[in-house]
Amino acid sequence: MIDILRQVAEGVTYKTVLQQQMAKHNRIKTRAANDMIRSYLNDTIVALVELRNWLNNLGGIAADRQIIATYMQEGNFTDAISLAAMLPDLYNLQGEALEEHNDYMNMLNLELTLHSEDRKLQELTSSEIEMLNAIAQANRGSSAAKAKNILEAFYGQHFCNCPEIDGTQSFKSGIIDLDAMAEAFGLSLTVKPNPAKYWAAFDYTLPGDETSAILIITDATGKQIESFQLQGKQGQKVWDTRSAPAGIYNYTLQVTGFIKTGIFDC
Repeated sequence: MIDILRQVAEGVTYKTVLQQQMAKHNRIKTRAANDMIRSYLNDTIVALVELRNWLNNLGGIAADRQIIATYMQEGNFTDAISLAAMLPDLYNLQGEALEEHNDYMNMLNLELTLHSEDRKLQELTSSEIEMLNAIAQANRGSSAAKAKNILEAFYGQHFCNCPEIDGTQSFKSGIIDLDAMAEAFGLSLTVKPNPAKYWAAFDYTLPGDETSAILIITDATGKQIESFQLQGKQGQKVWDTRSAPAGIYNYTLQVTGFIKTGIFDC
């Protein structure tokens, strides 16, 4: 409380102080959850109930989908499908995110159907193969990757995600999507609310084993406005935007080997 009063006296609102403290404790909680999850997954016998508890502590749609996977592993399809059906409302999925979720649901229901009919992946019907092709061609998220793997492994199809280059270019001169590469290694960064009226919360996950990064905020002219040192595999950084002039801002997350960028309004 004394620390809060001291910072308030220096011009920082109590809300900002509390948000900063909450972000710090959330980083600690997230790190502990990740440590426990890693321990359970590396154990000789996976304790699925305890694993689900720590995934729930971790939070987020990725953790919920891991929980669903543990239910599927147990053959508890009722709870798996029930939780999966709740995800759009829990995370306000819209647009492409909702379409990706529909692909995810179709893959879960396919797995349920194969289990109930005692069929294997190499025994799909023509309509099921057609559905996998649609998911693969849409190329949205992990469901598309799974559909492609099934079609390549059992049905002789091949999918190439190589960069398109003309005959005058070498392979090295092709354009590489750095954001897509960063996401493939687990890097993510989102900002909310957008537009940000009073504050902007940056939720991040760092790639691989990285636990530190730098978040830089610049205005439309490229002038650096703020710079934050991020610590922890996952976490949240809150920026008080009340003193920032209205306009468009750029944010850049710099971590070893990768850069993630984006824009938001104030």
